[in-house]
Amino acid sequence: MLNFQFTRRAGKLFASLLLGTQLLAPVSSFAQEIELVDEKPEVAEVNKNDKPNRLITSIKGDPSTEMAFNWYTSTKYEDAKVLVSTSEDMSEPVEFEAEVTEVTNRYGERDENGFFIFADVEYDEEGVVVEDENGDPKINGYYTDENASGPEWTSGDAVGQLELVDVVEYSYKAEANELEPATTYYYQVGSESGEMSEVGQFTTAAGEDEAFTFIQYTDTQNAYWNEHVRNEATFGADTIANAIEEVGADEVDFILHTGDFVETAEVEDEWIDIIEQSKETHLNFPFVSAAGNHDEYALGVFGEYPDPVITKFNEHVNVDAENEAISGGSYYSFDYNNVHFTVLNSNDNKESDDNAEGKAFGQEQLDWAKADIEEARQNGAEWVILAYHKPIFSKSYHSLQDSDVQAVREEFMEIIDDLDVDLALQGHDHVLSATYPLNFVPTDENFSNGVVAEAETKEIDGVDHYVNPEATVFVLPNTGGTKTYDDIYSKGVEHVHAVRPKLEWMTEEDVEYYNTLFAFGEQPQESEAFAESHSNWRDSSIQNFAVYNVEGDTLKVEIYQISGDVLAGEERKIELVYEFGITKDGESAEGSVSEEVSEESSSDESSADEEESSEEETNEETSEDAAEESSEEETTTEG
Repeated sequence: MLNFQFTRRAGKLFASLLLGTQLLAPVSSFAQEIELVDEKPEVAEVNKNDKPNRLITSIKGDPSTEMAFNWYTSTKYEDAKVLVSTSEDMSEPVEFEAEVTEVTNRYGERDENGFFIFADVEYDEEGVVVEDENGDPKINGYYTDENASGPEWTSGDAVGQLELVDVVEYSYKAEANELEPATTYYYQVGSESGEMSEVGQFTTAAGEDEAFTFIQYTDTQNAYWNEHVRNEATFGADTIANAIEEVGADEVDFILHTGDFVETAEVEDEWIDIIEQSKETHLNFPFVSAAGNHDEYALGVFGEYPDPVITKFNEHVNVDAENEAISGGSYYSFDYNNVHFTVLNSNDNKESDDNAEGKAFGQEQLDWAKADIEEARQNGAEWVILAYHKPIFSKSYHSLQDSDVQAVREEFMEIIDDLDVDLALQGHDHVLSATYPLNFVPTDENFSNGVVAEAETKEIDGVDHYVNPEATVFVLPNTGGTKTYDDIYSKGVEHVHAVRPKLEWMTEEDVEYYNTLFAFGEQPQESEAFAESHSNWRDSSIQNFAVYNVEGDTLKVEIYQISGDVLAGEERKIELVYEFGITKDGESAEGSVSEEVSEESSSDESSADEEESSEEETNEETSEDAAEESSEEETTTEG
């Protein structure tokens, strides 16, 4: 038995933002002693589970008459089905056959006690794997996460190499149709030759101009290496459970997750952890799911980063795939009463004939989105809400740095503005953000492509509502997990440059202007890590969620905050931290968005023009650097 000290891995290990997520060698400036053994512990077999598990109920098609389901078993059951009844005792159910697909899932190696087994790989001073006499990576020894702790571990910096084992399992997809609108149904999934699930329930949409409420949360992003150290899935499950309790279970119609369900999509342990801990929620509420970048990430092996696992998201959720396009997720739309929802896939960033620049949204997807929203408006949709993962406006760095987002932001923002989208719901940046209503401006006028609209406000039930803004509000409700990013722009340009050197093109005037676009924004966690980094140690006990209530021509948004360490048994406190509304009321209203904000935005646009040349150089630089993002920036801790 040996004791060893983790050391910071030096050298350049670069990977595209599309690829693996975790550094594979010890990377830490902290000292930590862990038991290192010469012989690899015996790897335990992955437990079989033939009771339907990883069950997610999803909106697919027309939510007033249809509902979709996805689940797994270890054994194949040809007679798998969904039973749907209007009675809680499941009397006189209607049967819907399920389609079964064999999949190969990859699980982390564990010892007999269930702890993950890691190899301590040796790297040289340049960060290159040292080879042994046989030409294989040199392994200094092995250890498990049984006694792991501390910020160097939770952040992922001190985590060694995990090997994966392939396990054949079966994924089931089924759709219930010809349902009645505005009706509560009870259901079970499974098979007569195997087992059936517990009884769940869902309520179909009214299919007309009826009020409804949904909850948004995002970036639960639980990492396998924290399962036994600081379980992030527990916070994700607790966040949405508390959100439902706060709103009232009878008032919640569905739940929207804007991406990064897990940290590393290839590691099936993470999907099981988050979905099973959120089991009661998935059983009883339909989900609308947008794919995040981590929902396609593969696990790196000895410094090599495999291609993303582009089908994993769609293997776990049963949603539509327009144009049959599955690439780390899919895009689709649906109508819920008087609202049209368009869910986009920001993982559509692989270079192809359709997308030579590697944009977050390829041309085919953008063309589909335009046609989809135009048709919805023609069909009388009163509201249009976009949902996608990677933000174009947020209070942390991704929205102004991710190269695939920068390649499309001008075009995307112009489309959003032209189509008069009401709300854009985002994820990825793990920070609280809500803009004023924004209109489009071209890049040669302002780097942000946004300007505050001249929108009046009207007080309704004590809440300020924008009146017919003809502009879009962009919302990002921090995170449902433990990983957070700092509100870097509130700390000034020097701090921005220090923690995100790729934003060195920003001037003080740029930072000030960008801040004026936001009606609300902050990072509620106070972390020592933020002094020198944009990111925390994946240790936050503060999570957020947003509640959206649509009632006729009025839409109200409430952002809530939950605090308290659930793993330490602390009582969880819930508070409303920000709210606003939008109304399509045609009557004039007293009050308006602050003239000072509008004037400041206008004056700062001229400052932005002076920086145009610098920005253009930066944009080119960012595109060139897309494939050279370090694993610290784009793989281990990002988004």
